[in-house]
Amino acid sequence: MRRTFYVGVGFALGVAATRRTRRAREAALAAVTPTSIAANVADAISEVGHAVGGFVTDVRAGMHQREAELVAVVNHQTGVASWSPPELAGPRVREDARAIGAVARNDRGWRTG
Repeated sequence: MRRTFYVGVGFALGVAATRRTRRAREAALAAVTPTSIAANVADAISEVGHAVGGFVTDVRAGMHQREAELVAVVNHQTGVASWSPPELAGPRVREDARAIGAVARNDRGWRTG
């Protein structure tokens, strides 16, 4: 009776180990298909893009803040309003500046005049 019990336990453990090994092998093979690799690469590139975009946004915000500080110092020391940053200008001024920049170069990046 004892021997039959251990044979049954061994058989059950063998079946369980075989099934678990087969599932792990199938999962590993599914992870290295071209489609799954492409999806992983696309996700990684997307994450890098979002990180770079956040970094650029932070740098621009810091740049505008520092530029406003420098303009304030120059205006205070000279007593002349030399230039105001676009954030302090009205929306019409910003639109005009963009339009001037867009007209200055054509679609190939060459100066038009």
